[in-house]
Amino acid sequence: MQSLSLPLSKSLVARLLILEAVHGDRLIAEDINDCNDVRVLRRALVAIRDFIRDGKECRLYGEPITLHLSDSGTALRFLSAYVASLEGCRCILTGSARLCQRPVKPLLDVLVSLGAKVNYMGEEGFAPFCIEGAKLAERAEPIVMPTTLSTQFASALLLIGQQVVLTEESPYIRMTRVLVRTYAQEGHEACLMRCREADWSAAAFWLEYAALHEGEFLLRGLTEDSLQGDAVARDLFAHLGVVSEMTADGLLLRHRVGMLPERLSWDFHLCPDLYPAAAVTCHQLGVRLEATGIEALRYKESDRQTAVSEMLRTGGLYRVRTCNDHRIAMAAIVAGWQVDTIDCIAKSYPDFPEHYRLLTGRDITADEYQQIGVPLPLYAEGQPQPALIIARRGVNDEGMGKKHALHRLVAGADTEYVLFRDDDIIPSPAVPVTDADMLILPLMMKGGNSLIERLQRAEYAAIQELTYRTALRGKAVMCSGANLLVRRARWLESWCDLQPDIPSGDDMFLLESFRRRGLKIAVTDDPRYTAEVQPLQSWRALMRQRMRWAGKAPRYTDRYILRYGALVLTANILQLFCPLILLIKFPFEYALIKKRDPRVPLLDALLLELIYPLYVVAVVIGGLFRRNW
Repeated sequence: MQSLSLPLSKSLVARLLILEAVHGDRLIAEDINDCNDVRVLRRALVAIRDFIRDGKECRLYGEPITLHLSDSGTALRFLSAYVASLEGCRCILTGSARLCQRPVKPLLDVLVSLGAKVNYMGEEGFAPFCIEGAKLAERAEPIVMPTTLSTQFASALLLIGQQVVLTEESPYIRMTRVLVRTYAQEGHEACLMRCREADWSAAAFWLEYAALHEGEFLLRGLTEDSLQGDAVARDLFAHLGVVSEMTADGLLLRHRVGMLPERLSWDFHLCPDLYPAAAVTCHQLGVRLEATGIEALRYKESDRQTAVSEMLRTGGLYRVRTCNDHRIAMAAIVAGWQVDTIDCIAKSYPDFPEHYRLLTGRDITADEYQQIGVPLPLYAEGQPQPALIIARRGVNDEGMGKKHALHRLVAGADTEYVLFRDDDIIPSPAVPVTDADMLILPLMMKGGNSLIERLQRAEYAAIQELTYRTALRGKAVMCSGANLLVRRARWLESWCDLQPDIPSGDDMFLLESFRRRGLKIAVTDDPRYTAEVQPLQSWRALMRQRMRWAGKAPRYTDRYILRYGALVLTANILQLFCPLILLIKFPFEYALIKKRDPRVPLLDALLLELIYPLYVVAVVIGGLFRRNW
């Protein structure tokens, strides 16, 4: 049985670091939790300690010290209060663009009322700002703090010894109170021992995994009497088919086969970090999630409420745009979706890629999650040439769509060639350069044992062989932007023909434009340049993709493309009324399939042939009535 050793809770460790600084104790070792948030906070505290030591006395400080906090909201809030408590100490707190969009005004207003000084260097209520500490006033009455934006505002005040009354208590406020009391009454070592608790927020993604996959595994370090609010993840995922058992070593998880609820109602306002994993799990299981208490998600590492909605809308079809949010990325990866980056995961869970490999046997590689604009070596007569590779599914300009983003990237390149390649494919190691304006490169569907994967493999083989044969005859009726090489200048000349008002279809409209202008279109069948496409994992995703393809057909103008489309549709409609047509169609189509992919067995091809007429009619009708491509 596989087991994973989860990182220590960064919520606990961050609070311990501030308490150590407040009490003048040596800061815990950096590697106790090596996630980026903890590293940022610890290094900032070290810099402040050195600044104080060099200043000798707070009143002698000169220029303020600047602390760049990356995207750590925890560091921004906790350090604001800590610096405010250091009389005369002046710090500029800043960070990433997203950190500077996260509101902190309610906390700073309280600190100013206590005697600290704040000078905003940009928009009021947001970083960057310069904060000057003071001997904070002792209030007779406790500070009343709302918890609508973040409970960390109150925790920041509690950690520096202020008395706070909340409009609503929460598990994380309780955590802060317990640690403050433990440190004051029992000392540093007792508090450190209390903080050696695995992170329930990180565990949520493996609870998601257990809900979506069969098997049994152990999460080490979790405790039943946890101080963490996200420990309710165990109860949440119990509704989604996860059986959990607390043992001496940690939490034992296994997938439960059985009926699931049609809908699940859950209030996330005390555990907002669980929302991405829960939302993706419900989406994949077909459970309607009625989520409340998610308003504050707008102020997380991303506008997490909007980002999750977009992820659920496009997951499985396009590469997920994570908005550099670690929890969006991990939730998507566990669901088997492609993401635009995995770098953000180190914010809270640096070992996640390794744990994912241990549990699944798959690596999360740089090639699998390729960034936009990666230089690519192209080969012509043994001489490499520069080009630009663009992962088409990973591009988007706000409010404009994929094609506008493609134009921006292509126009800004300084290479002769551009390789368009979807980010869900397994790429070939090299690409040939020819004198053609467009080179259609071969594709093959990656193998799989499920029915949906086998049928996709057979269908894809027929489509790709048809593409190859028609292109050889100079009358290409199909191409795929999943693996397509074009001359950059020719692509830019065709930009107006790509119908930018339609978000997709850049490959087929590009083919029409090249054919109309008489540009040279070539095709290669060389297996060295074949890219493997990942099959879709759900019937819903498959039908949505094919309807999107069919929905663009009314915009086609090329007579050869229209002629072949009409021929395929007519043949399948005739087969519905006269099944004997199958005897004519099948030998021809099976030959196409076997020529392209010899792995496809006769039975799979025959099953595809039998259901294809209904499938084609459903796709065409659904596609033509879609209004949102």
